Amino acid sequence: MRWEYSNSSGDLDCVKLDSNHDENLNLIKKKGIIRMKFNRLILIVSLALFGNTSCTPKATLEVPESYKKGQNVFHKICSNCHGSDGMGKHTKAPRLIDEEYLAPNFTDDNISETILNGTDKMPPQRKNISAEEITEVIKYLRYSQKAAGLEPEEDEDDS
Repeated sequence: MRWEYSNSSGDLDCVKLDSNHDENLNLIKKKGIIRMKFNRLILIVSLALFGNTSCTPKATLEVPESYKKGQNVFHKICSNCHGSDGMGKHTKAPRLIDEEYLAPNFTDDNISETILNGTDKMPPQRKNISAEEITEVIKYLRYSQKAAGLEPEEDEDDS
């Protein structure tokens, strides 16, 4: 048996401890550490599983294999603002599946330039996307425009 003295809030307290006290304290500490490590592990696994599926809108358009890479990049980088499949619903950014963004009105170079350098409302994405990924996103957007029935009007000859 031993006595332990502690000073809490300025008063000296004397506590009588049994011979197993040190063993009990060590066991409690070990259990606490194990519990803390387990909780940390649960947190890390949860973040890995659910953090990866953030608030990014999911693709709804089924695209041919040759457009999937562009679709994946679009959903990773662009869809939070431009909406699922570029439809712009419930977002402040414009819908890209629109006549305004068809090739005659907004060229592939315009899209590339906008992605890289941004606009007054859109931040530049040059650090988030490669030139190859931009090309794939443009292919995907042009496919999506056609799939939505949007085609550039052909100029009629006035002869």
